[in-house]
Amino acid sequence: MNAVVQLNPLKRAPVKFVEADQLGKVWPTVSKWIEAALEHGQGDESVTDVLIACARNQYGIATDGESMACVFQYVKYPQQSVVTLIYAGGSLDACYRAFEWAKEYFKAHGVEVLRIWGRAGWEKTLGLERIGTIMQIHL
Repeated sequence: MNAVVQLNPLKRAPVKFVEADQLGKVWPTVSKWIEAALEHGQGDESVTDVLIACARNQYGIATDGESMACVFQYVKYPQQSVVTLIYAGGSLDACYRAFEWAKEYFKAHGVEVLRIWGRAGWEKTLGLERIGTIMQIHL
């Protein structure tokens, strides 16, 4: 999960899934957190690309509306369904809460695996199991 940390533990608004018809309403608020997370990513997408993917239901967004947003992708593979959290930005406390929310929410909706796309520090911080390493070279 590409996260930008701005610690403020006082904000405790609940994390919620953003329904497609609410995207236009929440985008002005969440785009700053997503854009900040993208600055620490691999350069695959811009904030506009993420908005388009969300509008096309290729990605989803969850937010507390006050201190963070996370972007996820759902894939139904032949053997299991997987949600990958690919971007998260905002306060560290809110990112932890988003991860806990995602575990509960997606399990309740039949998802079998939750993955995080992120830097190595999240593995230990969130107690995740490493299943591989992604490497790249710029050509």
